[in-house]
Amino acid sequence: MEISAAGQAILLAALACALWSTISSALGVKRNDRRLALSGERALFAGAFFIVCATVLLVYAFYSRDFSLKYVHGYSSRSTSPIFTFTALWAGMEGSLLFWTLLTTLYSVSAMAVQRKRRPDLTPVATAVLAGILTFFASVLVLGANPFTSLSPIPGDGRGLNPLLQSPFMAIHPAMLYLGLTGFAVPFAFAVASLVTGRLEAGWFTSTRRWTVLAWSFLTVGIILGGAWAYMELGWGGYWAWDPVENASLLPWLTGTAFLHSVMIQERRQMLKIWNVALILGTYCLAIFGTFLTRSGLLSSVHTFSESPVGTMFLPFLAVVLVFAFGLLGWRYEKLRSQRHLETMFSREAMFLFNNLLLVTIALTVLWGTLYPIMVEAFSGAKISVGPPFFNTVIAPMGLALLALTGIGPLVAWRRASWRSLKRHIFLPLVGGAATVASLALNGVRSAGAMFGLGLISFVAVATIGEFVRGARAHRGKGPLGYPKGLLTVISGNRRRYGGYIVHLGVVLICLGISGTAFRESWSGTMKPGDSFAIGRYDVTYARARTFTTDEKAVRMAVMNVAEDGRRVAQLTPQRNIHLAQDQAQSEIGLRSSLSDDLYLVLTQMDSSFTVTMRAWVNPLVAWIWIGGAFMALGMLVILSGKPPEPRPVAAGTARAKESVPVPV
Repeated sequence: MEISAAGQAILLAALACALWSTISSALGVKRNDRRLALSGERALFAGAFFIVCATVLLVYAFYSRDFSLKYVHGYSSRSTSPIFTFTALWAGMEGSLLFWTLLTTLYSVSAMAVQRKRRPDLTPVATAVLAGILTFFASVLVLGANPFTSLSPIPGDGRGLNPLLQSPFMAIHPAMLYLGLTGFAVPFAFAVASLVTGRLEAGWFTSTRRWTVLAWSFLTVGIILGGAWAYMELGWGGYWAWDPVENASLLPWLTGTAFLHSVMIQERRQMLKIWNVALILGTYCLAIFGTFLTRSGLLSSVHTFSESPVGTMFLPFLAVVLVFAFGLLGWRYEKLRSQRHLETMFSREAMFLFNNLLLVTIALTVLWGTLYPIMVEAFSGAKISVGPPFFNTVIAPMGLALLALTGIGPLVAWRRASWRSLKRHIFLPLVGGAATVASLALNGVRSAGAMFGLGLISFVAVATIGEFVRGARAHRGKGPLGYPKGLLTVISGNRRRYGGYIVHLGVVLICLGISGTAFRESWSGTMKPGDSFAIGRYDVTYARARTFTTDEKAVRMAVMNVAEDGRRVAQLTPQRNIHLAQDQAQSEIGLRSSLSDDLYLVLTQMDSSFTVTMRAWVNPLVAWIWIGGAFMALGMLVILSGKPPEPRPVAAGTARAKESVPVPV
């Protein structure tokens, strides 16, 4: 049987299994029939098996260069390297949807395997929800975006992969992003199950805590890697442009972050139950919304796929999910209402509440800025854009307030904080922030915004490091390794808490990197061999040109010598390449990176006389963004390596709840 027919048959089998799983699980819940519920679970596992088979078959078609498949022809060629042959799996509409479906099914069956014994009361409904999601995506693959559509006659070679996607970052960035977005299906399904069954205690989110943190972690890494890809491959000197598709991935991250914070208030104080359910429902809906945006043809972006009927299939699905999920929330509204309230605005609960309000306000602002041009064009036909000036102006103050809460929150106790305790703990962070501002002023910095931002970053850094110092001091032993041993002891003993603090440090470092934009410098012009220009602390000389051709591309390279204080420190080779299979031009940057700044060179044109058009930037502190991302990833690993505690209700009248733990901002 040819690959096209086999693939389509496998997708039909997956759709049939998913549909039966949905029906059987739902009937099993309604009739309280364990056999039907078990049949639904088995059908879900069978559907996952067929999706895995379809994915393996498509990967095999790529590596066997089977250009009888339209998708293989469109995104690979005989000259495509093995690693990019694999990443072609998610390079286009059809393959990316198959990959999305694969991850959703793997999450689903993994969650069912773990939770069927732990939460037999919620698992049948959750199975029905997850199977319903799988049914939709399998339907899209069969009816609207089939990666096994055949070509006739069969071409001798493929069109090749988009040059912009031939990057090591694209080998992992989309995978991380999809692992994050699809992972929120599990807590979404269990939240729905709690609403359907009426089991509205904390069990639904403690059962899926690890899945939520895992999805949030993957999404965080995916967003950071996406910024690195934009920085290295797009040649515009930046890493975040508030592109609508970038915004679409940021939205569920913001609401997911809010959920991870506010859920602790429910865990410790039995408050914000409605809010927490709404957040996790909204987070998955925003993940689906982002998938709709990238496939609807409504947006013009380097990140989007071409227009197709798939976008119109997502819109009704999103509407059904929204109405169903939030309809259930409205139905259970009274039972979810908390009988407890904030005792004072000066407490850990209040800090988390402010944190949530800021995160959700930022999310709504990003959503409005993303949708506004679409709505204007739909109603008036006018084309407008909402770009970085709007987002930076509106969101920067809220981001600074959120950063301040990151530093203050751990210093404030639950229920009622003590001013005396706060003064004692906040003194050193304030000194650190003030010292930073004074140092900047003495070094000639006159930007009030930059001074305030960097001072705030120092405040939060000192406050967070202080938590580690206090923990290590309490557990230190005798001898030269007293403090390091105490630090390891306290981290291993409370991984959720101190893993969260490591993530907070990562956020601080990322903010440090972002603050460097206040000191950015740029240059552009034409150069002949021997010409030089100065930018920042560097003198850049165009030494010579090189041109050559490979099987994949024609290369035009400028060899640039970089000097600092008269001493050569680097030789950079920015390129302007013409990819032969696609007849598409692409720039490869020249980059000298250090902890203090990046020298970033882009060759935009080279003529027959080797005269080049060059653009250059000095981007201060950018390296700290990637270091901060590594810290965040480390913190997430620490959190996930620990065993989450079982929920313990706080008795009424308790003088003070036990100290809780922060999770990542």
